[in-house]
Amino acid sequence: MDDKHSNNRNRAIRAALAAVVVAAMIIAATVALTGIIGGHAERGGHGGYAAKEQASSATSPSTSTSDTSKGSTGGKRATAPKLPASYTRQIEESLDAGKLAIENGDGEPAGAELVTQFGPSPSYSTGTYGLRQLNVAHNVENLQIEAGTYQLTVYCIGTGNLTADYEIGSTAKRGTVRCDDKRVEQTTLSIDSDGNDTARIVTITPSYGTACVFAYQILRFPQ
Repeated sequence: MDDKHSNNRNRAIRAALAAVVVAAMIIAATVALTGIIGGHAERGGHGGYAAKEQASSATSPSTSTSDTSKGSTGGKRATAPKLPASYTRQIEESLDAGKLAIENGDGEPAGAELVTQFGPSPSYSTGTYGLRQLNVAHNVENLQIEAGTYQLTVYCIGTGNLTADYEIGSTAKRGTVRCDDKRVEQTTLSIDSDGNDTARIVTITPSYGTACVFAYQILRFPQ
């Protein structure tokens, strides 16, 4: 009886030990499987972030710089070409010839006096970002004007056109000079004053795209 009872107890102990071993094996397998799945998920997550980052960099605009100069609107700078030095020299020669004729009493200016002179002046200047800006000469003289005929002569060499507006008192005249790049061109406007006028205005306006050097002289012929 005792032997039978002892055998039953031994079998129960062995069964319990076997159950513990099986449970331990199941737990170990579960832990290992969880680690494997977690590793795959982690590697997949890093791969997805890298792919997203790569796609982002591929679609982002480039921030690299270039050597092309740009203006405020992003366009290439337009550099205004320099006018030949010979233009200024030839205009000066024309002005000097007019003064010399007055001094010598030769030709048309005989008996005249030089009242005022302006220039030589370029028809444009180089402004912001190298763009051309037209130079408009607008000269106003407020003074008592003596009686006489006042002759305005505008000189020009280069390309394009100039518009000359000439005013004495209430009298106004307008003329146009078509410039030539081979020689000095000119136009003349005359206004008579009775001696009661108190303002003289000269405005020289280059047309768009004009590239020239210009000047003017005013002569007075006594009445």
